[in-house]
Amino acid sequence: MIKVGIDTLAIYTSRYALDLGVLAKARGIDPEKYYVGLGQKMMSVSPPGEDIVTMAANAAKQALQGIDSNEIEMLLFATESGIDQSKAAGIYVHSLLNLPTHCRVVELKQACYGATAALQLALPFLQANPDKKILLIVASAMTFVQGRFKARMPPKAESGSL
Repeated sequence: MIKVGIDTLAIYTSRYALDLGVLAKARGIDPEKYYVGLGQKMMSVSPPGEDIVTMAANAAKQALQGIDSNEIEMLLFATESGIDQSKAAGIYVHSLLNLPTHCRVVELKQACYGATAALQLALPFLQANPDKKILLIVASAMTFVQGRFKARMPPKAESGSL
């Protein structure tokens, strides 16, 4: 069996953050729900000019340092966040990173499982093509504005949404 693995890893998040104690106070709940229940004190918040595409491209640019992008055969973009209803976010990242034209782009949209599914898709491809690389991106930026969206459940910090 051919061994495959992760060559590089990079993380990018917004430089803005919200203290979850402030959020808890605004929602009238005990801050310990976040501090102890999630083990989290702060949550990143994206500014208006930043979205899953820009954050993904920033992380991927770091991860690709020293990598020959011509070896990248596929970009798997796992997300639960949409940017518009016409084009996959991975197409924009492909363009921003100047990936080769032979690089296929697949977007997987299913919350946390999208990333797991992307890994499951990548493994057999890499075992069959050990000389190739896959750029796997997981990105999420969920924003809810009071009165603009009707969700069945209120947005939750533990799911990365405000």
